[in-house]
Amino acid sequence: MDVTALLELYKVDQRHARHVADLALALFDAVAGRYKLPVAQRHLVELGALLHNVGLTTDPPAHHLVGRDIVLRHTLHAVNHREQALVACMVAFHRKKVRPQLEPAYLALGKKGQREALRLAAIVRVADGLDEAHTQTTSLVAVEPVAGALLLHLAGPHAVSDGTRAVAKADLWAKVFAEPLHAAPALLESAALGESDTPTVLGEPDGAATLGEPGEAEAPSLAPWYAAPEVALAELGRVLLRRHLRRLLAAEREVCADQASEPIHALRIATRRLRATLRLLAPVCRDDAVRVYTKAIRRIAQAAGAVRDRDVLLADLQARAASLGEPLAPALEALVAALREERRTAHAALVAVCASADHAAFLHAFAVTISATASWDNAPRVRDLGGSTLWRHYEALRAHDRDGLPTDDAALHAMRIDGKRLRYVLELFADTLGASAEEAVKPLVAFQDHLGTLNDGTVAQHLLAPHADAATTAPAVGAYLALREEERLQLTAALPARWQKLNSGSYRRKLMGLIIRL
Repeated sequence: MDVTALLELYKVDQRHARHVADLALALFDAVAGRYKLPVAQRHLVELGALLHNVGLTTDPPAHHLVGRDIVLRHTLHAVNHREQALVACMVAFHRKKVRPQLEPAYLALGKKGQREALRLAAIVRVADGLDEAHTQTTSLVAVEPVAGALLLHLAGPHAVSDGTRAVAKADLWAKVFAEPLHAAPALLESAALGESDTPTVLGEPDGAATLGEPGEAEAPSLAPWYAAPEVALAELGRVLLRRHLRRLLAAEREVCADQASEPIHALRIATRRLRATLRLLAPVCRDDAVRVYTKAIRRIAQAAGAVRDRDVLLADLQARAASLGEPLAPALEALVAALREERRTAHAALVAVCASADHAAFLHAFAVTISATASWDNAPRVRDLGGSTLWRHYEALRAHDRDGLPTDDAALHAMRIDGKRLRYVLELFADTLGASAEEAVKPLVAFQDHLGTLNDGTVAQHLLAPHADAATTAPAVGAYLALREEERLQLTAALPARWQKLNSGSYRRKLMGLIIRL
């Protein structure tokens, strides 16, 4: 697709886009020799600058990520697949703090491509900052080496504010080019205004790299293209997989940095979303790819689960400490210490999985797959498969009710899994279904959480089994499991009422209404 047509399709402010592109080209030309930038990349910088705000009219707060998806969605004129990934990275990195290891389009590139992506993105970030005022009045007069840095001489009525923003967005520039940027109003402009002949150098204000983007909130909104029932299921799937992969990578980053429990929970949720989405995309993705990626994600999910299960148990032990009574305090303390040691071991194993070569290879291969249309069947639309997929998963959940709900732990756990799968279907099509999907999800979540608490008791029994016979911990284990058994009886008695909300005619009519929308 021609870039002008793309800008028109997504209602981009073309005056701002063109000015940022001109500034980016001026920057590129000024430093190409200094940093040995290939001339062949000049047109890529222009494309990245022109398209940097292509997602703004769809989702202002996340327009850098939506813009990335738009770039990956369309076949750009005279751009090959590798170059398209470079442009997507420039769009993804043009705002917010740049964390390249969270970006699927970046991970899909080789080491050389990744280096190129960061260098080109650094130029686009600064160019975008130079039109912070969105007036297209600031121009780049000269780029001058000064005392281990580069000084941008700027002209225009908004040169000071635009220069300040450009310097704030030069954080990536300083990293990849190993040279900071400063900015100053050009001498010729200062003289014309009767100011001092010595330019005021603009440094980087504290925290400036995280400033918001001017004018974003005022941008008109387009409905997300991936929300249309006519969109290819594969296209919707790739958008969601990139979203879930970023969450997984962000959680991994935190997990490897400290021992906190919340990142573990976030990581486990991300693995579930990824596996569920892959399973639902099986009709439009190669079987071998789904199988290989699911196996890799399951490996990290299991490692995260070993930590998370102990976090849940430790939190519940703490919450029930008063109910266990003061005489059991020594035994409880010994039990908690033993579980914390198990958790430390499990956390170390999880970090090792995240840092392994196998995991890195998976991330690269997976990023390549979800950043390109190859290996996908792009013909089936959401409307072709969405309704049948939704109803099939609901029927799978109802099949567990055979004139009554199951009573044994394994069967209830299987029912919980099918409930989750139905929820994931609803979430997969959430953008298409709109707010009405939320009403179908609420009773499903309540039922799933109910079964989840029952399952937590079963997991607790398994984790506490090794400590049930030890003299130091056995009294606490026995008393705690007795409390969990009382809870299990209460939850089991209340389960049919929860289920009835999902098994009712009104709920089925609600689902049929959603299917009609698809």
